Amino acid sequence: MVRFSISEFSTYRWSLEQEVTELSRRGIQNIGVWRAKYSDFDSDYATDLLYLNDLRVSSLSWAGGFTGSCGMSHEQAIEDGIAAIRTAARIGAECLIVHPGNRGNHTRRHCRRLFSKAIERMLPAAADFGVTLAMEAMSRQNSSAWTVFDSEEEALSFACDYLPQELGIVLDLFHIGNNSAVFEAVPSIIPRIALVQLADRSEHDSRSCRCRPGTGNLPVQTWFNMLEDNGYRGLYEIEVFGPLYGALRYRQLLDDCAQSFRLLKSRNLTHHRASATQSSANLD
Repeated sequence: MVRFSISEFSTYRWSLEQEVTELSRRGIQNIGVWRAKYSDFDSDYATDLLYLNDLRVSSLSWAGGFTGSCGMSHEQAIEDGIAAIRTAARIGAECLIVHPGNRGNHTRRHCRRLFSKAIERMLPAAADFGVTLAMEAMSRQNSSAWTVFDSEEEALSFACDYLPQELGIVLDLFHIGNNSAVFEAVPSIIPRIALVQLADRSEHDSRSCRCRPGTGNLPVQTWFNMLEDNGYRGLYEIEVFGPLYGALRYRQLLDDCAQSFRLLKSRNLTHHRASATQSSANLD
């Protein structure tokens, strides 16, 4: 099984139809679906499009804004989240990504309480539909529009208050790639990881760009080795975008992303062989 997926955010200007066509043409078997693109089509048609092309859905993005940050009230955001759960079940998504929303004028404690209430309300529906909720670990320093947590470690701690099958986590290397504390916690959180999102980080015209794995300054290979060595066997969803990429280059981008993942796997295999050789030498 091919273990990498392409997020629809990577091909932002393509429609779901275009993405399905191009992914299928390249033998890429997995896709991260964006609700906005899915809703551009009749739901039956969009679901059949994925099913008939044998595309596995690595994630559905997203539900959230429970602090009132996305133009919805707390109650409306919960209702929207439950609707997203139904969509995730319909398309067989591996997980539904959830974001708390920003802090706004609320206190830190109140924001956490709002998010907790939302998760508690959504969990029964998620269980009924067989959908895993997955919270992306972010910090307010880097993603103030999306999260109420001050650090990625705080977000992980929140998730650990729930069973892994209730609230999983999304590790996005763009956000956590330089976080040594999260890296060291990987062995203990493997059962909670619902998805790993791959992106490297580079500076382009003073703007942060989500670039292909291996083309920026994050230790992506080190993370990949750590995850694989500790038993992660889920999907890696490549989500890249920014000033380096445009609609005219999407086909090349898909090919380059596939090559980047093959290189990660190849180097990981070399890493395993070197580790095995060292272990044998130690025994001798």
